[in-house]
Amino acid sequence: MYYLTIRQFMRSLKNLDTVLGKAEAQAEARKFDVNNFLTARLYPDMLPFAVQVRIACDTAKAAGALLSGKDAPKHEDNETTVAELRGRIGKCLGYLETLSAKDFERTTPDTVVKLPGSATRPSKSLRANEYLFGRQIPNFYFHVVTAYDLLRHGGVEIGKGDYLGQLEYVDA
Repeated sequence: MYYLTIRQFMRSLKNLDTVLGKAEAQAEARKFDVNNFLTARLYPDMLPFAVQVRIACDTAKAAGALLSGKDAPKHEDNETTVAELRGRIGKCLGYLETLSAKDFERTTPDTVVKLPGSATRPSKSLRANEYLFGRQIPNFYFHVVTAYDLLRHGGVEIGKGDYLGQLEYVDA
């Protein structure tokens, strides 16, 4: 589970951070405030860009925590700049770096993962495979792709290679 998720979440978050860096550079070159992206949406009922980045980070942290049995750090949802969002990505990556494959050894596909509840929503549970493959992975990539799409729609010159990041090709 560690290599299928945590390492991939880290890779995608690093790529998202790189894309945010490109957005900052292009905004500076074009003389506009990169922080205008924070409230961008593709449609009025969608969550804004800043929330897309927050949820991607929170989804990765939650997967790491719930599948490893460790506590994830809590981050306030108060970022008001792209620089602060990049800081949040950095903090999330810092937490994920503390996890190792060994932390996931006791987690099997049938391990029951208790999801946090709230005052208005009672907690539920899912088996680890369902939690990971049915919920966390699709949710993570939904928000990463939406953040990417919002930047692309806003004119940031990025492409599929920026989303995928550097691939480690080998000679065949």
